[in-house]
Amino acid sequence: MRRVRQSKAEALPAAAPLMTGPFLRSLALIVLAIAGMGVAAYLTYSHYADQPIACGGIGECQTVQDSEYATLVGIPVALLGILFCAGLLALVLARLACLPLAEEWTPLAAFSMTLAGVAFSAYLTYIELFVLEAICIWCVTLAAIITTSWLVTLVDVLAPGTE
Repeated sequence: MRRVRQSKAEALPAAAPLMTGPFLRSLALIVLAIAGMGVAAYLTYSHYADQPIACGGIGECQTVQDSEYATLVGIPVALLGILFCAGLLALVLARLACLPLAEEWTPLAAFSMTLAGVAFSAYLTYIELFVLEAICIWCVTLAAIITTSWLVTLVDVLAPGTE
């Protein structure tokens, strides 16, 4: 008896389309956006509750939080972080829900949004390092989340049509 070899595509189960690159990138962005909202929510809470930030001995979070750079036009920068992450989450969910035109414009919109987030995070990190001479581990964590989100969206923009 002769065995017939199946190609890899034929051997994949029916649920395999859920595990494609775009789906996994969307899943990664959802996790990153939720994590970013958590970090930013903690910083926003500590700002409005006038509570000290738990830094765990790493950095000088309170110095950063009490600086004039912690607000923008009276709005805490951390609150802007929540809005940023919520907007990114909304874009990703719109794409996953297959809303009209979402597959076309959400990858570029998410890339543009995260690119702006990286630029703003870089500015704030510069302020921390060279103006305040104090670093906040929570701020660095949020900057890392935003930068990672940008890298995921960059791959999404450069590798479209892999669905």
